[in-house]
Amino acid sequence: MKRFAATVLVAFLVAVTVPFTAGAQSAEGSRLQLDITQLNPRVVTTNSTTLNVTGTVTNVGDRRITDLQVRLELGEKVTTEKQVRTAMSGRAAAAASSTEFIDIEPSTLQPGETGKLSVTVRLDNASSGLRMSSAGLYPLLVNVNGTPDYGGAARLASLSTLLPVVSAPGRTPTTPDSTPAPFTMLWPIADTRPRIVSAPFGGTAVLSDDDLAADLRPGGRLHALVASASAIRGNGQLSRALCFAVDPDLLDTVDAMSRGYQVRTAGGTVPGAGAEAAQTWLEDLRQLVAGQCVIAMPYADADLTSLSKVHGGDLLPLALDTGARVRELLGVTPQDGVLWADGALDQDTQAALADRGVRTLIADPSTLNTSSQSSGAVTLDTGLRAQQADSLVQTGFGGSSGSTDETSTATPVDDPDVAAQNGLAALAFRGGLSGAAVRPVLAAPPHRWTASVDELTGFLREIGEFVDQRMLTPQPLSALLAASASGSARMSYTAEDVATATPGPVTDQMASIENTMGDLQGAMQVDPAAQVEPAQVLQPLRFALIRNTSAAWRRQSGAAETSAADARADLAALLGRVTVATPEQPISMASGSAPLPVYLQNSLPVQIVVRIDLGNTPGLVADEVPDRILPAGLGGQERIPAEAQRAGVFSVTVSLTTPGGTRLGHPARFELRSNEYGVVTLGLTIAGGAALVLLSARQIYRRVRARRA
Repeated sequence: MKRFAATVLVAFLVAVTVPFTAGAQSAEGSRLQLDITQLNPRVVTTNSTTLNVTGTVTNVGDRRITDLQVRLELGEKVTTEKQVRTAMSGRAAAAASSTEFIDIEPSTLQPGETGKLSVTVRLDNASSGLRMSSAGLYPLLVNVNGTPDYGGAARLASLSTLLPVVSAPGRTPTTPDSTPAPFTMLWPIADTRPRIVSAPFGGTAVLSDDDLAADLRPGGRLHALVASASAIRGNGQLSRALCFAVDPDLLDTVDAMSRGYQVRTAGGTVPGAGAEAAQTWLEDLRQLVAGQCVIAMPYADADLTSLSKVHGGDLLPLALDTGARVRELLGVTPQDGVLWADGALDQDTQAALADRGVRTLIADPSTLNTSSQSSGAVTLDTGLRAQQADSLVQTGFGGSSGSTDETSTATPVDDPDVAAQNGLAALAFRGGLSGAAVRPVLAAPPHRWTASVDELTGFLREIGEFVDQRMLTPQPLSALLAASASGSARMSYTAEDVATATPGPVTDQMASIENTMGDLQGAMQVDPAAQVEPAQVLQPLRFALIRNTSAAWRRQSGAAETSAADARADLAALLGRVTVATPEQPISMASGSAPLPVYLQNSLPVQIVVRIDLGNTPGLVADEVPDRILPAGLGGQERIPAEAQRAGVFSVTVSLTTPGGTRLGHPARFELRSNEYGVVTLGLTIAGGAALVLLSARQIYRRVRARRA
């Protein structure tokens, strides 16, 4: 899909133009790329006199295209939710009014060439313009026609979106008949995917790539989310309607970056380049959320249903109990008992959440089966409260997968900036353009919302204008959640949810790692000098397991498996910090029963109980060795009583395990030389010598006796 970055009207009376692009395809395949650089205005008011669209078209096919022309088409005003959803799907509406076709310069493009388009139409309801007789939502289509070689004239590219008209151009401004709709909006601060592949306790974090650094800098995705919300911070009314939903995994990642980090590459790890950007962004976020509503997402936006099934749900509390970490990094306390998870949850998981203190789920209405017509809060059969996001606004933000019309060439609405325009249109519809009774609106964009800073800033300022026009009235999330639930429902966990859940082999591997960590933690003890709890040492690895279940992996084949492999490698590295050192030269025993020296090393910040295993070495017998406690961060020599039953060279393998059997580090193999006999060997030698003497004496006796005879 091509990118689309739309212009935004900063206020009803002042239009600000910013670039945006929109890609399109033809029914025959990709022929033209349509890039719109200006759409002005995005919301039409009584003072709007013209609508201007400029941009470029590029021939991305393999044929020459001639007779390139463009025109704007406006459909009939949509008045029902069904009509709005149809328009949001990207399906082009029938034109109720349109401009004349205007030639694109040049009108003939060879493959790879680019032409310019510019359409300006008067908004005075003239026969040659676009007619908007009253306030409402109007489907707008930018239609590009052309004739490719070896084909006929056809629509080769288009952009379809909704254009809100608050007041008909040139007419007396209309005032909404109803009271303003209460409006609350979640503002997601989350990464597109987890980045940390290794973050050992007390060590340097390693990221999968350095793309996050670009997202944190000006022009980046996460910078846009913070900068745009900061731009309207002075609007106290609008700010009270926002509640920032933060992913603690993102906060941990940025915090680790700010202290210096590494990036994994094909050639090994290299220093990351985003420490300064991370420090600046984190400070900007702290200032933004100070005194504001904040809720915490599950850690790494985890698939909670899959996570609850790993090792009896042991990891679920760690994914939920992140308030202390958010408070430490941002200086604010998230609202208690409120959770915004991605997707549906099965009933066992809902019950587990209730046991952990969750009281309210921010819910996608499409996941609920309810007999009531409530669009607000409902009570689930598990006792949890489900606060429904507005389904129409959510459709605008997220969109359907595209048009149901196979011949449509419109840009799919999952393009982020087209989706933002449709979300804005849906809010205008809820705010009085529908003519229906108002109701509280909870706007919930996608968790990984993507749009430019200009788009998001203009979006918020446009909402501020809706507030000034008494179409919307800001309502804090706390006030919305204080209202009584008005119905009951059951959350549906469908076969499709099962199919997109964390793959079974991944959760099986997670359970295996969790078992190993449980045994390892049982062998660890607090070192009196280091004063580090064993759980602290293992916590980074448990967070790595939670990242294995991130909802972001649903869209990337094999990503969860890769994440699980990283967690397994982290576990191996942790176990490798307790090991046996291999001697640089063979060891010689001073006597047949001399102690065997073994060199042990523990680089963990905790004490650990280890068991020494010499394996089965023919000719060498070792006494049973009691378990040893290795102090934190130290190495030492253990002397194991052993007896060589023969002289010569022995190949000895020494390994370490926990008392529970978890193998630590790598086995050490070394040569052992014995130059003296052991007791058994000496006894056998003496016995053999005595037998030889007796046999020799017997033979001499027989010979002497024979001569005498």
